[in-house]
Amino acid sequence: MVRNNIISATNANRLYWLGRYEERVYLTLHLLRKCHDKMIDGEPDDYNTFWRKLDSSNSYTTREEFSFGMMFDDKNLSSVLAAQLAAQDNAMMLRGYIATETLAYLEMSIALMRRLKEAREMNITALQPVTDWSMAFWGNCGERITNRKVIVLMLAGRKLENLDMFIRFDYDAERIMETFNTLVTHLNEVPTLYDNHVLEEIQNMLASYTENCYNTDYRDKLLKLINILVRV
Repeated sequence: MVRNNIISATNANRLYWLGRYEERVYLTLHLLRKCHDKMIDGEPDDYNTFWRKLDSSNSYTTREEFSFGMMFDDKNLSSVLAAQLAAQDNAMMLRGYIATETLAYLEMSIALMRRLKEAREMNITALQPVTDWSMAFWGNCGERITNRKVIVLMLAGRKLENLDMFIRFDYDAERIMETFNTLVTHLNEVPTLYDNHVLEEIQNMLASYTENCYNTDYRDKLLKLINILVRV
């Protein structure tokens, strides 16, 4: 149960980033499974582009390094473990808003990942419980948190992370616009959270997404705007 109805700027920032990081965990695992299948079934060229999009530092040189690093390298901010640790760091400072039972899903995920890391387990299917716990985390938030603004701040982070990742991984225009519209709905509940001029520029750019989605300059500009939209 939420015990605090007043949200400081600092905690608004934490809630937003908790939403982003936890969604990053879920989406990275989903995308890693797709990449893992390509690595098993295909030649390196079949998954190299996918690999580079997931690993922003492009720091791994072999399939094995990539698989292990993207799951368990806590020094790589793109990895599953790093994102889950960042989510937990924010959540631990939000106990006045988020129930202990809800936080337990993050703690279980980290405990499992650390155990698998120690065992040098690189099988992506071993992380299925993390995906399940991530979804349970969101479900529990919906049931246990009664402060609407708390939920909206987290959902804004979640949907903005969706939008960022969907653009990076070439999702279709319909899915992109659906995600953007949902994000706007959340942002409209917290109008001080975002830059309206940036939002309008994003909307204008998305009108030509189908024609320009494979243009590198267009994509880079769009992603930059998305990541400066929220001001917390």
